Amino acid sequence: MNLLELFIEQRIAFEKSYDDGDWSRLVPYFSEDIQYQVFGAPFHCMINGRNKVIEGIQKSVMNFDKLCEREIRSIGMPTVEGDTVLAYGELHFRRNDDPPIACKLREIATYKDGFIVRLMDIYDAGADVEYQAWFEKWGNGLDANYA
Repeated sequence: MNLLELFIEQRIAFEKSYDDGDWSRLVPYFSEDIQYQVFGAPFHCMINGRNKVIEGIQKSVMNFDKLCEREIRSIGMPTVEGDTVLAYGELHFRRNDDPPIACKLREIATYKDGFIVRLMDIYDAGADVEYQAWFEKWGNGLDANYA
């Protein structure tokens, strides 16, 4: 299986986990020593280790994503550069009748021996300010932090 197929398979597994809460299905895709980083958002972080990364993802999903309506839009097809898959997309979140928050981000997954060893979410410039303002006005009870 090539890297693009692995990446898409992992994204499908993520969405299934999102739907049913069984995050263990991500284990086969992450190396034990994976490093996950989020840049350009108020919930920026760096997490090391497969179990900690999966726990962080689950925490953010349960305390933010699942409390909102979520829509993901791909912008173009993911591409492969060497041992890395690059994807670009847009996220939209809405809660109740509050105005939505939308942002664009790049997801970068670096592979070694068929496992993701480094995963980065890099939000477009200005997303940190937009998210912070949105959270201050409409984010009561929400927590998108991974750590």
